[in-house]
Order: sequence, then structure tokens, then C-alpha cells
Amino acid sequence: MAGALALLLAALALPWGGRRPAADNGALRVAQGVTLLGFDFSGMTEREAKALLGELATGYRALPVSARRYESADGIAYTVPELNGYELDVERSWLRLATAPPGTAVEPAVQVQPAETRLADLPLGAIRQGNSEKQAVALLINVDWGTEELTRMLPILKRKDARATFFLSGRWAEQNPNLTRLIAADGHEVATHGHNLTHGPKALARAGRLKDDIAQSVRVIEEITGRKVKYYAPHKAEVDQAVLQTAADLNLQTVLYSLDTVDWNEQYATPARILETFQKAKAGDLILMHPKPNTVQVLEQAIDLLQSRGYRLVTLSEMLSPDPLPPGATGLQPPEEGTGGSR
Repeated sequence: MAGALALLLAALALPWGGRRPAADNGALRVAQGVTLLGFDFSGMTEREAKALLGELATGYRALPVSARRYESADGIAYTVPELNGYELDVERSWLRLATAPPGTAVEPAVQVQPAETRLADLPLGAIRQGNSEKQAVALLINVDWGTEELTRMLPILKRKDARATFFLSGRWAEQNPNLTRLIAADGHEVATHGHNLTHGPKALARAGRLKDDIAQSVRVIEEITGRKVKYYAPHKAEVDQAVLQTAADLNLQTVLYSLDTVDWNEQYATPARILETFQKAKAGDLILMHPKPNTVQVLEQAIDLLQSRGYRLVTLSEMLSPDPLPPGATGLQPPEEGTGGSR
């Protein structure tokens, strides 16, 4: 869709060529230097601006995509989130242009078309990818060690305006409360990787201890950050129906990944191989990584690669949201409030 829009914008630029029809005498005009989707609307009247907006609207739209559920060969059910459709709202976009101060880049107004089937409508399932129609990827960073590398990773993410989701073990968060708070303060999402990773979730479930382990980690992370924890990434990506149900009983969505850097294995995952993994990324991918030296070494280059392809680097909540993230527009869903409190 983004490529088609770019072609449309280029085509539209030719006939206008910076020239506009004769202005209506006494009509309200757009202030100088006001743009929308890269087009200069300076001095345009309502009639002129709406004519151009109408042209833009023919390519600035996308159909809604319903959520779906499928089962893998191992019998585990997976779900893929819905994506709302959208189209350019000409009338509201004109009002934004007409009231914008000089030199403003105006965000296009959008009419949202809800998807027919929502993720909430489907039976229980794990998530391992976002909707492939959303031009975004999500970095999932599992943390149970790597404190020194995290202190190098966070400034890179901030400098590149990239947000990630950090799946923290409760044990690590307890030992590193200041860094845990910094992760949240930098605008990243915090989630749980379990509390004590000495045993896998399947073994803990068989022993009747998984629920307590996850709940303990959630309490720790929420108390430190004041943010609500909504997602659980099982250690070693171990998942079965018991693990899924235990997380669901705690109001947590179980999350895996669609692309694995394998960076925990430093002998295999050289910087070059990690970068090769990022080169395979597609829209909607959930990319698993860890705070490892080789990952930090190529992180900025990897982010540049993803952003050069037009992908936004978003949190998991943003990826799973039905918000279609249309080009030139910010999120269409209100942000969730935190739980409050910290320590």
C-alpha cells in the first residue's frame, strides 16, 4: 500500500506542478508553508484544497483485515490480530489545513473502518506475528542478564526513535530496579518473561508452580515501573495448552516470535548473521533478540535498515492494536494508562 501511495503522490505532483487554479476572491486560504502528505497547500482556497485532497484520497485507503486463528503441526493454536481499514477524510483534512498555523505539516484526518472479526472474538491462542498489512515491526527483547549491554542498547533505541518491548524476568527486575524504571521511562513496553528461569514453563506447569512464578514476576515489574503488564513470553518459547491457559488466567497474552536472531548463541550469531536476520524482516514481524554484545554492535545498522524500508519500530501493544498506522498519521487508538505507583 505504501508503495502504491508513493506512486500516486508522484503522479499527482506532475499535473499540479506547483501551480493552482485562480483563487476565489475573498475566500479563506491555507496559510503559507502548510503541507499534508508532502504536498504544499500554501494559499489554496477550500475548493482548490479539496480538489487535491480528493485526488489523494483515491490512493490513501486500505480495506480492513479480520483477525484469524490457525493451528500448527504441534497442535498449538495461534492467532493473528485484526487491522482496521481507513480512508482519507477530505472534509476534516480541509478543516485541519484551514486552521493550521504557517509552516505546519498537517496530519491527515482519517475515517476508520473496523475489521469484522477481532482478536478478542477468537478462542485462546498464542501470538507469534503481527498483521502483515501493518507497515511495522516489533523488537522483543528478553532480559534475564546482559545489564551492561542494556545500558548501551537503550541510548541507541532512543537516538533512532525506536520503541521495543522488554520481556523481563522478575528476578532480574528485582536486582536492577533503576534500569527497569529507565526502560519504561524511555517509552518502551515492559512485559514478563517469568520470574525464575531455572525451569521451563512446562515443567513449572506440571509441578503446579507456573501461575505463582508468572504472578510474582508481574507484581515485581508493575510495582517498579507503575506500568501494567499484558504479555508473557515463555522461557525457551515453551508453550502448550496448560501454559496458554495459565497465562490467560492471569489476564496475560502469551507471545512468541516470527523472526529469531538466535543472538544468545554468540558463537553462531556473529554480527553479520544477526544483520542477515534483520534483512529477512517483513511487515508484521516480531523479532526476538537479547542484550548481547554482537546485537548491540549492529543494532543501529539494523534499525536503519528496517526504517529505510518504511517500517515503524513499535511496541507489542502498538503492533497488536487494530490501528492501521496510515502513512503520515500517528496512532488512531488512545494510549493505555499505567497502573500507577513505583518503587
